[in-house]
Amino acid sequence: MVTPGDNSGRDADDGRSPGWKPSHADASPAGATASRLRHRWRTRPARLTAAVVLVLLCAAAAVSLPFLLRPAPEPVYVALVTSHTGSGAVRGQEISSGVRFHLDRINRTGGIRGHPVRLLPYDDRADPATARRTAERIGRDDRVALVIGNTSSPTASQAAPVYAAARIPFITPTATADGITANPWSFRTTYTNTYQGEFIAAYTHHVLGARSATVLHVNSAYGASLADGFRRAFTTKGRVHRVVALGDRSGNPRPDQLRHALEAARTDPDQGPVVLALPEDPALTTLTYLRRHGVRATVIGGDDLSNAQFSSRLAASHQERTAPGSMTGRFYAASPQLADSLTGAGLAWAAAFRDRYGAMPSWKAMSGQTAADVAVHALRRAKVHHADVTERDRAAVRDALAAMNTPDKGIPGVYGRVFFDRTRSLHLPVTMGTVQAGDIVSAPVQLTEYSPEEDVDVDRELNAGRAVSFQGKVLARQQIVYTGINVNRISTFDTREGTFKADFFLWFRYSGSDEATNVEFPNLADDKFKWTAPIRKSSANGVKYRLHQVVTTFSTPLDFHRFPFDRHHLAITLQNRTQPSSRVVYVVDRALVKQDRRELLHSGKDVRQTIDGLPNWTVRDLRLYKAAVGSTARLGDPDLAQGENGVHYAQYVADVTVARDVAPFLVKNLLPLLLSAAVTYATLFFPRDPRYTSTRVSLEVTAMLSAAVLLTNVTSSLPDVGYTVALEWAYYAFMFLVGTCVFISLAGAWIDEHDNVPAWNRLQVVSRVYYPVFCVAVLLVYLVHLG
Repeated sequence: MVTPGDNSGRDADDGRSPGWKPSHADASPAGATASRLRHRWRTRPARLTAAVVLVLLCAAAAVSLPFLLRPAPEPVYVALVTSHTGSGAVRGQEISSGVRFHLDRINRTGGIRGHPVRLLPYDDRADPATARRTAERIGRDDRVALVIGNTSSPTASQAAPVYAAARIPFITPTATADGITANPWSFRTTYTNTYQGEFIAAYTHHVLGARSATVLHVNSAYGASLADGFRRAFTTKGRVHRVVALGDRSGNPRPDQLRHALEAARTDPDQGPVVLALPEDPALTTLTYLRRHGVRATVIGGDDLSNAQFSSRLAASHQERTAPGSMTGRFYAASPQLADSLTGAGLAWAAAFRDRYGAMPSWKAMSGQTAADVAVHALRRAKVHHADVTERDRAAVRDALAAMNTPDKGIPGVYGRVFFDRTRSLHLPVTMGTVQAGDIVSAPVQLTEYSPEEDVDVDRELNAGRAVSFQGKVLARQQIVYTGINVNRISTFDTREGTFKADFFLWFRYSGSDEATNVEFPNLADDKFKWTAPIRKSSANGVKYRLHQVVTTFSTPLDFHRFPFDRHHLAITLQNRTQPSSRVVYVVDRALVKQDRRELLHSGKDVRQTIDGLPNWTVRDLRLYKAAVGSTARLGDPDLAQGENGVHYAQYVADVTVARDVAPFLVKNLLPLLLSAAVTYATLFFPRDPRYTSTRVSLEVTAMLSAAVLLTNVTSSLPDVGYTVALEWAYYAFMFLVGTCVFISLAGAWIDEHDNVPAWNRLQVVSRVYYPVFCVAVLLVYLVHLG
């Protein structure tokens, strides 16, 4: 007899008694099916999870496989021809660095419609014959969509006709000889020698007060066109005493030619300046010879002499060491751009360039960057983004370059607005530089063209001596003020009010009117601030120096879109009270331009201390640059003639970048949220029991309300802004996640009421996977968008 619960009479394997036979019902297929279904319901959660994972892997593979198997996009090829060897190697390297630095940035941001720009480098060896052979070789290469290059006018003059015959667009960054762009396929990202010569002539007559001049030039496309441009312009107001040609086949002046040059300079009855239309090496040889033989006249050179290499060679010469000032004193050189006169965007590019190459870019490097910039824009506008280019593609690129012929059709560049004039050259001002401490810096007085937007009363400006008329142009006489700010301390940063307190030294070095120091701070936030007398001042050789210490509060616009990963620019802005930008310009003192940015962050009072006095913030950077501000209205100014478009003032900006200390901020403000998230996730592991449903929902709702309270507390330090900051999105994501957990809890309770255990198990598995996946996805979004 078998008693209840006694298994002794059952089979060891299946629990049935010996001799048992299946009934008809048990032996039927339906009975077997029911048994299998019960087993399937028990194992389905694990199978479902595996199936979901498999589906996700297949989907990921389906999405990524086309990208993995897709061939790399074919590049767009641009030929870069510079002088890697020979006499122009240094200048060639400067151009190459500017081009490569810009194209690297372009490629990092997707290139041209996803296609990278690849350079095909060539060396013209600073030799015209080699430049022509190189151009012929490039002309046979069907990959080349455009050519950038040739360091000098002689090499570019030989190459340009070859590119035109091959119908390849050609952009030269530094060759200034007029004839290079005579054909419609050639462009340049600098000015012509005629334009340069006219400005040098105007400066010589109106600023230096010269009535005569002696011109020394080399027999090349560069030297001849520059000398001719100066001669034709200067003879309308003064007299060119003599024009002397120098240089043999190698470009170096012969002894007899140097003697003729010395005689010409000595016999000028008015002792006018000597204009050197020469490259670097002949210019250094000629200037040394003249100074050694007693010629003390002012010397003016062209753009080829306006670089740090030549100025340092002057300062290091034996003649300079023997007689200090003999080589660097009374020396001027024309330049398209000098580093101390860069605006904010240009200075930011120059600082990034210095971080990579260890030195500030020369104007040749900046012109190389501009050539690469207009080339990329032309390729984009012509929709050329493939390797095998056709004649039609090249014609489209040429047309896109030619279309950049007005300011509104141009592009923004390091010089400002970049566009080509009727000679297919950039419309750029000429900046006159002088040598100080071995560096080329902006001369104390400049002549600058009025902008096309300004309607000036020419007669009034001329009669007042604020402008000069030359070659049909009206040029404003502009006072250059070398300005420096050395910050001692940045403190008391109020993010709600948008104010900060700054303690700094401010100095001016200038020649001419003391109106240069009649300045104000447009973003001053302290109504009680008053200017005090300079704490130090001096005057030597016509150069005045004034030093002030300023301690006051400034206002600054703030952007909190990235809060709490935000960075802010605390700007100290200086401008003249009365003089517009056509009369006074503040440029960065050369010593500060060369100074390492880390050194700029040290206090002016104690170099062992930093300028960082902000709790919970870190000072990251300090940039000094010139800017401009103005109004297109007369604003009731009776000194403005009727019809004038307004007044524009030069500004000088010290831009201090500060970043929030994110780590302690996140620990303090996000730790409660993380604990709340952990508690919410723990509720997903509660057992299947109706008694736990109310507890789960209660904890999840409490977490949601706590997040709202925490968000209000975290953002209480912010001003009223009309946008959602980065941290708010994280809280909103958490509230959404908790809301879905509440839905899951209620859905689980409903499923449990219907006694569907397998469905309840599946829901729990999905929710426990969904929660961390959602959190990781939010974290990845933040990493991608905020770095």
